[in-house]
Amino acid sequence: MDFVKSLLLLAVILGVSACSGGGTNSSSVERNTSTSSENDDGNTDNVPEPEPPFSALLDGNIYFPVSDQVTWYYSDGDEVTLQTEVMVRDNSMVSMQHTSAAMPRQEYFLSDGNVIQYGGLFASLSGLPGLEGVALEGSVEFHNLRRVYDPLNDRGQGFTFSALDADLVAPDGEVLLVGDYYWRSVVGEKSLISTGQMGSVPAVELQINIDVAITYMGITLQRYPLVVTSMWLSPGLGIVARSMGETMVTLDRAEGIQAPVVFVFDQGDGLVQSPQQLLIDGNPLTDMEPQVAVAYGTRETDWLSVEFDATGSWRASIIGAELPRGIHGAVVQVSRGESRVDVPVSVLVN
Repeated sequence: MDFVKSLLLLAVILGVSACSGGGTNSSSVERNTSTSSENDDGNTDNVPEPEPPFSALLDGNIYFPVSDQVTWYYSDGDEVTLQTEVMVRDNSMVSMQHTSAAMPRQEYFLSDGNVIQYGGLFASLSGLPGLEGVALEGSVEFHNLRRVYDPLNDRGQGFTFSALDADLVAPDGEVLLVGDYYWRSVVGEKSLISTGQMGSVPAVELQINIDVAITYMGITLQRYPLVVTSMWLSPGLGIVARSMGETMVTLDRAEGIQAPVVFVFDQGDGLVQSPQQLLIDGNPLTDMEPQVAVAYGTRETDWLSVEFDATGSWRASIIGAELPRGIHGAVVQVSRGESRVDVPVSVLVN
């Protein structure tokens, strides 16, 4: 019976082997409320200036923006939305829901502070090897969440776990069987990824391999490499590309997310980069009324200046010490009353 159950779990994961695929905490931030300016003669003028930005650390994970108001559209036609507070083995997860038949219906993620974790998936199992003609669907739920990425502790590390348990769960919540799987994830290269409407954006590659073990009476008979995939995550945008076997899909557009401000330069050249305009819905931000804050989502902070300058618009520029190699991300939060728009800023230092 253990052997039959293991074959069922193998069929489940084979069916999805083509995939692997904030607020601001400002309580400790002192704001500068001075809005006066001086003329050359030392006298302050009467022209009001915009309130200067303040900075803080981003509460959520900048690589995995969670919102039920966003839809991601990919080059293969897949439309992705997120549903929050989905319970998976007593964990409140985010369900990433796909429309493409090449992807599982749902993937379960937990974005807890800086760490992104993976908890399993839900898929239709009809027509899989060994289950031809059987109408069956369910979720594969990991007993322990697997870490995908932590941008604040990114040292290119990998994680390997052997002989872990996963449940095959029916839609009514009944656990059909428990099987073994093997997990390996590696933080890959950081590079520019070409997308549709967002242009070329910095992204980090996350490689994920999942093997399933066929066991009999507790003995592993064979391991099958079932999932060999990569996903590329970009600050403020989320998943901008995924590879499944020989096929790679990229983000075409995203409704509900602003296009990022992107800086790309060699190490040591950050302070000579020209300022770039903040765009909201494709238009420059030219009024002085909004409150502007900078929330940092990666390890380095205090490297971004946002000012209303002589061009009559808000522009972002690199300041402070030269940034180290890698990707650096922040979000410029533009608020008017209770309304807020977030503009991602993404930096790739070669």
